[in-house]
Amino acid sequence: MLTVFRSVNSHRVWFVPDVTIWGMPNLGDVQFLVEELIDGTTSVLFGSAAVVPGEQEIAFDQLIDHRGNHLPESINTPRVLPRGRDKHAVFIVGQESNERFKIARDPDAPGTVTTDLLIVEMGD
Repeated sequence: MLTVFRSVNSHRVWFVPDVTIWGMPNLGDVQFLVEELIDGTTSVLFGSAAVVPGEQEIAFDQLIDHRGNHLPESINTPRVLPRGRDKHAVFIVGQESNERFKIARDPDAPGTVTTDLLIVEMGD
């Protein structure tokens, strides 16, 4: 019985309110071809550029929970659950690491989106 109790209490949980999300999902790169004429010499250039700035990366130690405490630098096997505050979605991009995670907002949102985060340490 003590083992079960210890296991339940070993998972730490943080509630982080009012996180501003500006990052958007990377929708890929656009490839381009440019011809330029400089001093009678024509050059053809090929390149690519990201469609949007990309996902927002947040380190756990940058966050402050609802009690005013900084989160630890490392969390053992974390899961980050965003809770949107309005109609625009916020979602985790990829897999969370022990030190940080990537998050993005709905690209249709007119600007930044505010969300709450529930962060759970899953452990081993």
